[in-house]
Amino acid sequence: MRRFIFGFALVTVSYCAMFPARAEVDKIIHVCDRQKRMCPEFRPRVKAPDGWMRDEAASLKYGASMFVPNGKTFGKAEVIIYAEGRYNKEQTELVQWVATSDKDWATTSGKNAKIATLPSVNPKVIINRYDNPSLKDQPVEVIAHYADLDQDGNSYVVRLAVSGRNETAVLAAVPLIEKMIAGAKIP
Repeated sequence: MRRFIFGFALVTVSYCAMFPARAEVDKIIHVCDRQKRMCPEFRPRVKAPDGWMRDEAASLKYGASMFVPNGKTFGKAEVIIYAEGRYNKEQTELVQWVATSDKDWATTSGKNAKIATLPSVNPKVIINRYDNPSLKDQPVEVIAHYADLDQDGNSYVVRLAVSGRNETAVLAAVPLIEKMIAGAKIP
């Protein structure tokens, strides 16, 4: 059963990757919770930047496309890029969705947490910087948010993020997500 599901997911992703007419979110179902249930993953169609690769094991574990520099693994990389889709059932406007998400993050992140808006290469993309010095593995993160759809017209918010252990490494990788945004066909 697991082979069938994995094979089906792989065929679906391969087929969809062959015909990318525009940016889109792929729905993938995989076995999770020690094979007790099926879990959805909403995977935005983005390509790894030059010099980076998708870490398949980390992607499966975290339910998002995890990209690491070539030759690194998720646990050993100083900086990572990840892409995830969040189902937007209510089709909330992007600005409101990000504001609500940011409020929730700030509420749970402690008094030293800060959010700053950064300039975007695309007017349909909101980019924020998140600083939380209390987090050892990701004290700084830059996330680009944009609205997208799947092939059935369902609404998602895509989060394309650079995360890392130090500010210098994260800020050095921000131009890579800007290139990924420019390469995506955002509706």
